[in-house]
Amino acid sequence: MRKVLLLLSGGFDSAVSYALMRNDLDIITVHFDSSSLTGDSALRKVNDLKNILSINKLIIVPFGNVQIEVSKKCRHDLYYVITRRIMYRIAEDIAVKEKCSFLLTGENLAQVASQTLSNMSVIKGAVNIEILRPLLCNDKVETINLARDMGIFEICSGPELCSFLGPKHPATRSDLNLVLKEEKKVDMNSLIKESLENIKIME
Repeated sequence: MRKVLLLLSGGFDSAVSYALMRNDLDIITVHFDSSSLTGDSALRKVNDLKNILSINKLIIVPFGNVQIEVSKKCRHDLYYVITRRIMYRIAEDIAVKEKCSFLLTGENLAQVASQTLSNMSVIKGAVNIEILRPLLCNDKVETINLARDMGIFEICSGPELCSFLGPKHPATRSDLNLVLKEEKKVDMNSLIKESLENIKIME
């Protein structure tokens, strides 16, 4: 069975992706924790999902400092693209250490600003590992109905807090050269190193 690393947010999409794929893949999960900025509601949801979905391994990555640095120093309309690229870099590093062949996400085309074709292409360019997106062409109603059927609707309900520092009008068509230029405004290696050095593992 192929081993993969799922980016688990606490929202509907990533939880449904896990439930759909867990019989076919050996899945461990990683959650990018912003509780230092937003409170612990998302972290509590992820812990509840770990219990209900019988997730064997959950890796918690502190991410608040990354979000602060990007929001302060980079073009604000590119906030989601740049933070997502950093998430992918960290996830790829963890995947290599955990011997995972793929990343698994709940990404859904054009549902949010970072998930347009243009932005998804630029974000994927940050890593070499392949990404599985089982919900890519689902609409939101379909995903929510699946969550109801799986018994995780109530847990996943509630406001999404990932936009706490995000722009009101995010870029929907990003240019790779511009993104690379903006990324030079932050100490990328130090941010990634700090996050990786402070992960917590729950098994």
